Amino acid sequence: ATNPSPASGEESASTKQTLESASTQQTLEEITLAMLEQLGAAVRPARHVPNTGALKWVLDMLASAEPPEELNMEWFSMGDAETAELAEALKTNKSVKVLKLRYNEIRDQGAVALASALEVHPCLETLTLGNNLIGNLGAEKLAGAIAARGVLTRLDLRYNQMGPELAAPFCTMESVTALDIRANRLTSLPSKLGELTNLKELIVERNHDLAPKSFTAPNLAVTELLELIRTQPLDGSGVV
Repeated sequence: ATNPSPASGEESASTKQTLESASTQQTLEEITLAMLEQLGAAVRPARHVPNTGALKWVLDMLASAEPPEELNMEWFSMGDAETAELAEALKTNKSVKVLKLRYNEIRDQGAVALASALEVHPCLETLTLGNNLIGNLGAEKLAGAIAARGVLTRLDLRYNQMGPELAAPFCTMESVTALDIRANRLTSLPSKLGELTNLKELIVERNHDLAPKSFTAPNLAVTELLELIRTQPLDGSGVV
């Protein structure tokens, strides 16, 4: 048996420290992301490099005689240009019900392109866009398209750049039953969001400056959270 090198020993100690310091409530995904953050820029590309081969494969599937009902395009290195190409293909698609686009490089321009596809797509029910770079403009267009079409039921926008306020069209998405907007830059939630009684899942935690703090209290039922949002005070701790 060989003795471990000093470098590998340091890496093991660092990994152990990360795992030991993680809260027991953290998911495996959150722990993994924390470890990647500790590794730093060495594991990240210096610039966005589109995965044109993967995108072509998806576009070919959408154009085939039997297009898929689910597209998993997580970690596909999708930027705005690639997302716009996908959106154009989706405008004539009638099969996709689930679209997964987490862990890409999608910004507002790409989100706006996707919104144009959502306005006409007949059956997309689940859209996951977590861990991208979408700000208020892109989020507002997405929410507006979802509200107008009334088909999508699950929307995941965790770990993006929305804020400080949540765009008004989110309060009109009556078809949505699950909404994840955790870990953005939100400091307030509009009271009308609390009127979306169809919501069975609403996740707002990790918006560190979100007020009032009762919105992120542990073990809060969705019905309780919606009531808090709807009846929040007018003293500067919330927006009505």
